[in-house]
Formats: sequence, C-alpha cells, structure tokens
Amino acid sequence: MDHATVWEKCLLIIRQSVDPQSYQTWFAPIRPVALNTNELTIQVPHRLFYEFLEEHYIDVLKRALNHALGTAGRLQYRIKPAKQEAAAFAVAAGNERGQRAPTPSNPFVIPGMTRPRIESNLDGKYTFANFIEGDCNSLARNAAKAVADNPSNTAFNPLVIHGPVGLGKTHLLKAVGNHITAKFPQKSVLYVTTDEFTNQLVTSIGNNSTNDLVNWYQNVDVLLVDDIQQLIKRKKTQDVFFNLFNVLRHNNKAIVMTCDRPIIELDIEERLRSRFQWGLTADLSAPALETRMAILASKASANEVHIAPPVMEFICYHIQNNIRQLEGVLNNLVLHSGVNNGKEIDLNLAKQVLKNFVTEINKEVTPEVIQRTVAEYYDLEVDKLSSSTRRRHVVMARQISMFLVKQFTDQSLKAIGRLFGGRDHSTVLYSIKTVRDLMETNDEIKKDLADLERKIRAGQGDGPGEL
Repeated sequence: MDHATVWEKCLLIIRQSVDPQSYQTWFAPIRPVALNTNELTIQVPHRLFYEFLEEHYIDVLKRALNHALGTAGRLQYRIKPAKQEAAAFAVAAGNERGQRAPTPSNPFVIPGMTRPRIESNLDGKYTFANFIEGDCNSLARNAAKAVADNPSNTAFNPLVIHGPVGLGKTHLLKAVGNHITAKFPQKSVLYVTTDEFTNQLVTSIGNNSTNDLVNWYQNVDVLLVDDIQQLIKRKKTQDVFFNLFNVLRHNNKAIVMTCDRPIIELDIEERLRSRFQWGLTADLSAPALETRMAILASKASANEVHIAPPVMEFICYHIQNNIRQLEGVLNNLVLHSGVNNGKEIDLNLAKQVLKNFVTEINKEVTPEVIQRTVAEYYDLEVDKLSSSTRRRHVVMARQISMFLVKQFTDQSLKAIGRLFGGRDHSTVLYSIKTVRDLMETNDEIKKDLADLERKIRAGQGDGPGEL
C-alpha cells in the first residue's frame, strides 16, 4: 500500500468516530505525504493543528492507525510550509478560471493607484487581555491570537469563529484587529459587518461603482467580517465577496470571520462555503459556571463595582448561555445601586434585577431539578441515573442523587426508588448510607456534595415562594 491508500483506510475509522463538523475541521485538511515501512507521515496546516489532534483525538488516530497498519503502525506529523500553501492556492485559482495562475506581482492592483487610508472601525475596549479564557473558548481564542501575532503568514486563513449569540465572537474579532493595529501599525485593518458590506455594495451598484468598491477593499491587509450568516439569500453579495475573498487570500491578506452556526450549515454557494473551510473553524460554546463567574468578576472590576462571590454565583447560575446578558445584569445592578444612594449589591437586589432577564427564579427544588443538576455536574445524560448500568461513575452519581433528593425533598424511600428506575427502598437506603459514609472519608465526594448543594440552593435562592 502507498501512503494515500493507508490514510484512506484511516479515514474510514475516523469518519465513524467523530461528528461531521469535527471531521471537516480537523481531518479533511490533513494530507498523507509518505509511508516508510509502518510509519505514516501526514501533513497538517499548522502547529496548533498537531497539538489539538494530540490532545483531543489521539485515541481516534491510534485506533485508525491500528486498523490500517496494525499495532506496529506509527504516525509522524509534518507542518505545511506557508509558501507551499500560497503556491497551491495560486494554481487552484488559475485552474478554476480556466487560465494561468496570476503571477506574484499582484495583477489586481491598479498601477499608480495611491493606497488609501482605511479607518478600522474598531472599538479599543475589546482585547485579548480582557477576554476570559475557558474550555468553552480556548481553541478560538488561541487561534485568533495566532492570527493576530502573524497576520501575513498564518495557516488559519480564513479563521472562522462560530457559536450562538452572546458568547464573545465579536469580542475576539475586534481583539484580533486591536492587537494587529498595536503590533503592526503599518497594516490596514478593517472591521465590517456583513450587513454593512451589503449596504456598501447596494450603494455602489446604484452608482455604477462596484469595481471601485472591490478595488478599495483590496487595500485592506486584515479583513474582519462579522455575522457572515447574513450572506444567506444575498446572491450578488456572495458573488462580490467570493471574488474579493480570492484576491485577498491570494495576496496573503488575513481574513477572520464570525458566524452563528458551523460553516457546513450555511445555505450559501458551494464554492464560497468551500473557501470558508480552507482555513480553521473554531467554535465557542456556553461557558461553565466558573468561567461565567470569572467573566462577571472581570467586568465588575472594570466598572469598579464590588459584588460578593455568593451573589455573583447566584447571578451566573441563572444567566447561562449569553455573556451579553451578564453585562446587562451588571449594568442594571449598577443603575439600581446608584439610584438607591449606593445601596450594596446583595442577593435581594440581584433577584430583583434578574426578574427582567430570566423567567424562573427560586423554583421549588424538585427531584427532577436535583437529577438535572447532578447529571450536568458529572457530564451525564439524565436518563443514565435511572438506567440499569453498573458503571462505577454512573452508580456514584445515582447514589448522590438519591441522597440529595432525600435531603431536599419529603419523598419517601419507596418514591425515591421509583424515580430512579423502580429500585426498591432497601437500595435507596443503602445508597444514602454509602454517601454519608463517604462524606466522612472521601474529600473528593465531600467537595462534590458541597458544590452540588450550592448549585441547588443557587437555583432555589433562599427558599421557595420568596419572590
């Protein structure tokens, strides 16, 4: 077998082991380059690619390699040279147009044209320093920083940051621009939303000056485009953006974009979607409670506002999926405190403000609430707690859930057993005793129970019916 055949056999296993988006992001860009006896060499676009694969997909790669080469198989990585990528693009661009690839002398710049001054449209308050990093955003943050540190020679071109509303996509996008502006003042950086780009295009069409618009954009060294999902159903905008994208990338201009969904889910022209997948796609997910608290603490400090940790935890327990809402809560707390002559930001004030942001505060603690809290804490599906599985970590989570249901509710042992897959009362009694014993001897379980009780109380407040 040659290296291409071996890698195809590896991909058969990889496709079965990862979701389609992860496959497109982390494995589709890999190229097999050599096979020496049982050692396969693959080429990855960037060092961060290699590090991410080793950290998150090492077991998948081992399994795939065993399938293709047996247990003696070995894997070597090679980083793609930047010049090779640029040359490959030039050839591809020429072939697509049915002509020779453009020469490096940049035929897209009009001779004698003066390079215009470009205003960046950036807000200086968005930086990497005040972007709180967590597991939910570390890949996107590190990739954005890598682009910002070396925009003229980045393998992540384009870099697409995607995720739901309010998780920090625009913050990262503007942080890239601000970092480049400070480090490379000679570079032209432009931040633009897709709506703004479309409006500029509509105006240029009305003035019969579309070519002038495209020529002006070619002077940008770093293009930051927000909300590219707005390209959907805008055929003319897609056409112009496709041509602009090709020119900028060919001339080693960095492109960073944000989107509210994975690129594969964008209903745009296939040629444009494939271009967007040439670089790196990094997602932002909802931050964990601790990360949300760190974000709120950072924003409170920037506003010179003191919020006690228990109040902060209560707020962050209820605001889970939108960092902008955290900012909104903080602004409202500051306003209410000021109106009331500097009143302390306490739990009662937090409850009052949160009524405008969430619909459920201080709901009565139910067995279902406890089951959801425990399942989330141990990263399990809720139905696992009622299943027949005897896997150790599931059994422990189930026993802790039974203990907490008994502690927080007036359910009988028999009723608790029914809630957990029809178990009898003796099983429930044994589970409760086991957890009590572990509390005395196992510091980790003791800490878990303290965390869980705090989370449950945060969801409940100081007691049902208070608001």
